[in-house]
Order: sequence, then C-alpha cells, then structure tokens
Amino acid sequence: MSFLNPLFLIGGLAAAVPVLLHLVRREHAKKIEFPTLMFLRRISRKTIRYRKLRRLLLLLLRVFALLFIVLAFMRPYRETTEAAPVAGIVTTAHIIALDNSMSMDYRDRWEQARKAASAITRNSNPGDRFAVVEFSDTALGPARLTTASEALSRIEAIEPTDRPTRYGQALRAAEKLALDAGTGKRIVHLISDFQKNGWTSDDQDFRLAAGVELRTIDVGSDEFSNITIRDVRITEADETNGNETKLTASVVNFGNLDRKNIRISLSVDGREVADRRIDISGSASQGIDFRLPRLVPGTRRVVLTVDDPNLQRDNRFHLNLQARGKTQVQLVENPAKGRHSSFFLSKALDIDVLSPYTLKPAAPEKIIRSGGLLIWNDVPGRTAAVQEKIRDFVEAGGGLVLVLGESTNAGEFNRSFGSWLPVKVAEPPFAANRTGSRPVEDYVLMTDISTDHPIFRPFSQPHSGSFSSARFFRHVRVSVSEGSEVPARFDNGDPALVAANAGKGRVLVFASSADDSMNDLPLKAVYAPFWQQMLRFLEKYRERRHWREIGETIDPRKLLMDAAGNSLSDESIAVLDPAGQRLTAGGDAEHVLLEKSGFYEIRTMNSIASVAANTPPKESDLTHGDAEEMAAGWVSHGSAEFRQEGPVAPEEQEKRQRIWILFLIAGAVLLVSEMLLSRAATDNRPATPVP
Repeated sequence: MSFLNPLFLIGGLAAAVPVLLHLVRREHAKKIEFPTLMFLRRISRKTIRYRKLRRLLLLLLRVFALLFIVLAFMRPYRETTEAAPVAGIVTTAHIIALDNSMSMDYRDRWEQARKAASAITRNSNPGDRFAVVEFSDTALGPARLTTASEALSRIEAIEPTDRPTRYGQALRAAEKLALDAGTGKRIVHLISDFQKNGWTSDDQDFRLAAGVELRTIDVGSDEFSNITIRDVRITEADETNGNETKLTASVVNFGNLDRKNIRISLSVDGREVADRRIDISGSASQGIDFRLPRLVPGTRRVVLTVDDPNLQRDNRFHLNLQARGKTQVQLVENPAKGRHSSFFLSKALDIDVLSPYTLKPAAPEKIIRSGGLLIWNDVPGRTAAVQEKIRDFVEAGGGLVLVLGESTNAGEFNRSFGSWLPVKVAEPPFAANRTGSRPVEDYVLMTDISTDHPIFRPFSQPHSGSFSSARFFRHVRVSVSEGSEVPARFDNGDPALVAANAGKGRVLVFASSADDSMNDLPLKAVYAPFWQQMLRFLEKYRERRHWREIGETIDPRKLLMDAAGNSLSDESIAVLDPAGQRLTAGGDAEHVLLEKSGFYEIRTMNSIASVAANTPPKESDLTHGDAEEMAAGWVSHGSAEFRQEGPVAPEEQEKRQRIWILFLIAGAVLLVSEMLLSRAATDNRPATPVP
C-alpha cells in the first residue's frame, strides 16, 4: 500500500484526542462517609461492567473513525506496474514477448518485467487469449494461444539466461502468433530493458504486419554500472610444465558510474591463487596481469572472477589452459662431427624449464617407428634399411626435421628422401664454396618469411625477435614440387625451409646447418623458439581455443580427436553442461549448442575434453536504447499505432482505484455508530433522585 499524500499521516495524531479525553474524564472512586446506607440504591456489578465496555467501545469508534478519515486524505493506492485494461474490448489476442536475455538479470529488472507480464494477464477481459514468447537471441513460444491462467503459469516458469538480446527473432515469432489468432484485436506486448546492442541491422528491415499493435514496457535505465572481464590474453605462455604463464585481462566498466575497490580473483582448478583490487571509472577499461605458477600437465581450468553484485552472470571468465609435459625427440647426429653438430640444438631444446622437449640421441638403425619426433642432423650414408625405417616412421604419423649441412650429397639425398618427398637437392648442392673460408661479406638473409604459417606466426608480434640479422654463409639449394610448401626463403629466392606431408606425418627440410658452421643463426635470440616452433608444427600440436562464447556450436567428436589427428572409434559420447546435466549421449553427437557460462565436459570411455564458455561481450554493455524510436521502426504504416506502456503513474493508479472512498465511508459509518451509541447511553442513564 502506498500513499499520494503521506504527510497527512500527521493528522493521525488527532486520534489521540479521544484517548486523552477518556483518560481525563475517567471517574475515580471517592470515599464518602454516610451515617447509614439504607437510602442508597444498590447497583449491580453487571451494570458496572456494561458501562465500562460501552465507554471502551465509544473510544475505539472515535479513534478508528479519525484514523480512517486521515487515511482517506492520504489517498492510498495499491502499487502495480500494469496499464489499465481497455474498456469495451470483448476479445483480444495478447502476445507477451518477454526478454529473458542476460542483461535482464541486472538488479531488479527481471522482477519488474515478470510483474508487468503477469499484470497483463490479470487485467484482461473475459474471452481474451494469450501467448508468452520468451526471447534472447532465440525465441520460444507456444504453438497456439491459451488462457490467462496458462500464460501466467508460463511467465512464472521463465528464468533469465546467459544469452544475448535479439529483437527480430522475438517480433517475428510474436507476429506469427498474432496472425494465427484470426480476427479481433491483436496486441504484441514487448517487455525488455531495450538494450541498444539488441537492435541489429537485421532488425531494421522488419515491419509488423498490418493490424498488429505493438506496445512496449521498458524496464531499462540510463543509469547503470556493470563490471566484467574481457579480452583475456596469454602473453607469456607455452603452457608447458615449469613455465610461468602470464594472463592479461581487460576489466571493463560498462556504465556511467565510477566504482572503487573492486576485487578480481584468479583460481586454477577451483583453488584461488591470486587476487587484485582496482578502482575504475565509468565507461573505462583497465588492464590487469596475473602470473600463474607451475602447472601440472593436463587441462587446467582457470577462472577470473570480478565481485560485482549488479549483474552476476558475467562476473566469471572461464578458460582452459593446456599444460604440457616433456616430449622426447630422437636425435640422429653426424658421427664425423660428433656432439658438436648438436651442441646448439641441445641448448635450445634440452632445457629443463624453458622447453617442452628433451633430446634423446639415437643410432640410425635404432629409430623407434611408433611416431613422435625425429631430427636427422646432417647424417650421410643412408642404407636401404635405415631409409625404410625413416619412411615408416613418418608415414605412421611421426615428425621429421631434415637438416641439410655440409655432408649433404645431392645424388644420395634424391635417391633416398627424394623418392618419397616432393623435395630434391640441386647440382651443385651448395650456393657458395663449401671448402673455402667463410667470407664475412658473402652471405644471404632469410627475409622472405610467411608470418601466417604456424611456425612463424609467433614472430609476427612486436618484440618477438627477427630473423633479418641472421647471416647464412652457405646453404643447400633445393627444388620443390607440388605437395610441398615453402614458409621461408633466402633473399636470393632459394627455399630456406620446406614443409611436406607424407602419409600421416610431416617433414621439414632446413637448407642450412643446425650449428654455426654455415650460418650464425644459433647466435641469435630467435634460434631456440624457432626450433621449438618447428617441432610443434611437426607433432601437429594445435593450440586449442582457450574459450568459446555462448551461442557457438561445438563438435564433440572433433574435440576428442587425438593429437595425431586420428579419428575416434565408434565410442559413445556424453556431454555435460556446467551444472553437470547430461545434454546428449551416443555416437551420433555431432553438434552441441553452448547455452550456459562455465565448463562443458565431453566424455568417452577413454577420453575427456573440456570446453570453456563465456557470456557474449556485447551483452555486458547495458547501454539503454530509445524504446519509442526502436519500436516505431518495427511498426508498418498499416498497423495500429504504437503505444508505449510502462508502470502507471501513482496519480493515475490512485485515480483508477479510489481506495480513499472506502476509507471515507468507513470513517463516516464509525462516526454515525458512535453518535447512536452515545445517544443510547444518555437515554438509558437513570434519573438523579431529588433530595
């Protein structure tokens, strides 16, 4: 209950007047001495109790009469959010389009929207029909119009989601239901916060059909503040065991209000490891860094959380980090050069905390064929048996790096590797004198580099190192044919690095030495990461996406493919949503829609994969649009006029309800009752005897 004139409550003090008068005029017993009691009239106890009850009743009547009159002057009304029903309409089809996107969970918007939707059903006319369409970026509604009670039950069952706002879907679904209603009045009630981002270019061309009236109820506001986390970057991470991983996140204040002492925390696998506190101005963003400790190999679930009570659905940012263990690499060395040929390789790859690889020297005849990685470092004298082993190793899914050093022989290479690789060594093989001294002025540079290739992509970022200063005094000239690619060339046009597929495996041919005998690349900062990137490429290590957005579709079977790219057997697949609910099962699970924020889990009998899903970034921006302008664009010239509804003004609500009349009547009735009771008491008073 609310009041238009609450100051009239002061008039309630008037109710204290009868109470004071009652207390002042109350008769007190007086002790009088009489010589005899024979002349006194005996008064019964019953008469005394009756008089006390009558006086108390008169007091209550006077007090409540004054209180009711005061309440009438205060003009009470019952607060509602509905517009008044239209009089004179017998049958109307009401289609209630209720926005349940993520932004509607901001503070009390959802409760306002639900009350407004419920009020439409309660204030309808007999014979009216209803349909409730819940919408975000999709629209769900009944197949036909129902009764008010059924619509009310549906409204109570709807809850906000993590999905973004799209008005076009809702209006199209509402229009279809309205047209299916046949003749009569058809009204679409659009209840939303009218988030500006929800109005897309696809919606601008939409117009409601003629005869469909559009009414809007706007529960949004121009004053808001929503803090969330966006644009998380892994800036210093191999995601390897022992590496320190740096996360850089952007904290955004969507709104026009300044916020202070906001806490942001970081957790790994459910355990909080760090937190920060920041002050952030309205409509601003601020970067914040976190450093992760050593990660145990495997998939690590990382969550960044911001403490913001206004809208909690976008407070958590989820991502998966793939922490890797050490990968063993077989290394076959040139026996003539000994360990010196692999000295720089061991420094670049076999480092405890900075590399995901470890080198294992192997004899040519003892190559393990079960896949993995192999570096053939300028080794001559390939027998048919050894060559067969190498070929089987690659075709089974292994990765091979062929280093063409000073021992390279064109005929020998072309008879062995050239028989199954689209790469040949030219005659003569060397682009410079192989036996002469190394002239400092005679060299080529590796400048023609494809930065889009997976090997060189990390070097395209600023401060990531450059190959332009590395000098190649000698290199092996090779030719390539169809089936190979050249990610890097020397400045004279000769291929520097060649990539080719063979069976299920990959091969890289490097046209210069891995040591400093033919170039000074080992002396450059890019040497170690260059070799690590080559090995990553060979083992088909694909950097999995750390997170996805709600609304995306995933292929569980594809996500469960092994690192070699082999398909799964016909195993049953189970997909669990962030709440642990099973979404789909069976071998036919091809596509799963991400609808909730959190971690999805994909399981088979032998494999587990995790997918992190986050709320859409645009949905966190609660910028309020102009409901009237937006709705006017959706109304066709032949349709009924657009009318903007909303919470009815207090004056209008009080005027419609007129509760004050009831209080005034009640006060008058009490005053009349008091007057009659008082008069009856006077008439029944016994006459005073005359002495």
